[in-house]
Amino acid sequence: ADKRVHRDCTVGIVGGGAAGMMAAITAARQGAAVTLMEGNDRLGKKILVTGNGKCNLGNENLEPEEYYTGCPDFLERCLEQFSTQDAISFFRRIGLMVKSKNGYLYPACGQASAVLDVLRFEVRALGVQVITNCKIQRIEVAYPQNGIRLWDSGGRSYEFHRVILACGGRAAPKTGSDGSGYRLARQLGHGLIPTVPALVQLKCREEYFKSVA
Repeated sequence: ADKRVHRDCTVGIVGGGAAGMMAAITAARQGAAVTLMEGNDRLGKKILVTGNGKCNLGNENLEPEEYYTGCPDFLERCLEQFSTQDAISFFRRIGLMVKSKNGYLYPACGQASAVLDVLRFEVRALGVQVITNCKIQRIEVAYPQNGIRLWDSGGRSYEFHRVILACGGRAAPKTGSDGSGYRLARQLGHGLIPTVPALVQLKCREEYFKSVA
């Protein structure tokens, strides 16, 4: 069932990448007043380099055994809430056709820019407030209002009923995934397990590998 929330419910989302925009779209559709805060000068910068510019949207096979996790039960519940078909339906609803290639999902046009365009258009159509060049530095629960207060690098403060951290990891600092989300999570009292690179390059001493590639 589509659980509606009161329009007076404010939701702040830190991070304007794919996850942040999808969260903003979902919350706005349910009736919340949404503010999307992005540290870069525009939304979705990392989307454009995803999948070598073709943007791998997901996988056909979302079985829990395909993932490495210490909490398989939690992972299974997450996958049950948003399936591959849900992802395809989400993008079709906002105007993007999806194709499958070797079990991977891509935009039918083969262009990552199309994914960014449809997400941005939907964010705008739903009236989401977007604040760019907004780097959140501090977060805390605001008592006694039972809200959450944020401060950016310029000293400006924001307060919301709910906040979603969608900052990414630290895989691509140039696009905004610099690990700042980990710091904000710790400020709220969350515990973090040690992070390690999941996909890295191989470095070789020999020079001729460049020409071979």
